[in-house]
Formats: sequence, C-alpha cells, structure tokens
Amino acid sequence: MDRPSAEVAAQQWAARGQGVQQGVVDTDQGGHVFGFRFVLAQGLRNMFAQDGYFNMTPYRVMENEWSDFARYGARVEVEIKLIAPVVGERPEEISVAGIAYSAASGRALLEVKLGDIFGNNSRQTYTREYYKSKILSIIERTDAK
Repeated sequence: MDRPSAEVAAQQWAARGQGVQQGVVDTDQGGHVFGFRFVLAQGLRNMFAQDGYFNMTPYRVMENEWSDFARYGARVEVEIKLIAPVVGERPEEISVAGIAYSAASGRALLEVKLGDIFGNNSRQTYTREYYKSKILSIIERTDAK
C-alpha cells in the first residue's frame, strides 16, 4: 500500500522532533515505532525521530525478520519501549522484546528470541538469526509437541 500524503507529512514532522523534542540531529528521519507495513497509517502516534541509518538498516532488518515469521506461519507480538531522558524528547534507546507463536497451534516458539536494545545512532547493528528454513523447522517442532 502506498503511504498517504498525511503519513509522509507526519514522517517529516517526526524527523524534526515534532516541534518539541530536544536533541534531534540532521541525519534523523521520522521513523515508525512499529513498521508501516504492519499497522499502516497511524500518523505521529507511531513515529519518532530516529537516526537515518538505524531506521533504514538494523531496525528494518529486524522488521523483515518479524515479517518472515508471519509469512511462514507464525504470529509475532512485540513490545517496543522508547527510552528518553525526558518524556517527549528524542529517544536515546529503543528496547524491543518479542515472542513468536505458531499461528496453527497458538503455542509459543520458546527457542525464538526477537528484539534487541538499540541506541538511536548510526553505530547500531542487527543480525538476523531466523530465515525461512529455520522458521519452518521451529514451527514444525513446536506444533509436534
């Protein structure tokens, strides 16, 4: 789905700190807390100023991993915490913790660890652990129990 113009405008406003956030830097983008592809247009309530590299690389890699779980037969639930020195300011850290479940049986995929703790800067990385064959194998083992 294409992003509506209001969503694009909200991204630009979030990149500038929504007019109230301190510490916004020139390389910031208005990034989504929870990816647009998962929740579609939510406006500013789903955005924050985040480092451009962090938004486009490690955070996106993590979201691609979640997407593959959903594509191959799992449900993913995540909790995302924006950690800032003062409420409303640009987050210094983003804490993500997730649990995956088999969509067929509803059982938790206990061996799966999703998420990380990130700094809101360009030094962040995220290494995917789960690809199609591994995801399918984990789901199969879980559902066979």
